[in-house]
Amino acid sequence: MVKTIELRVYGMTCDDCVLHVKTGLLGASGVKDAEVSLKDGMALVHADDTVKPETLLSLDVFRGKYKAQLRSVKNE
Repeated sequence: MVKTIELRVYGMTCDDCVLHVKTGLLGASGVKDAEVSLKDGMALVHADDTVKPETLLSLDVFRGKYKAQLRSVKNE
């Protein structure tokens, strides 16, 4: 089963930031796809049901310039 995890991402100011956050999310085990929007300041992560949102929030990409907050989790 796949789930969609919606994150609010703080600190992104340009397209390079978006790419950095997306690359960080895609590098996490169990993540299938990630959509990151600079305009909305959001990230939608499509992941295996084994991925815990807390794991995404603790990724290295969110330990420096960027911060993330969990918005929702939807099972598909």
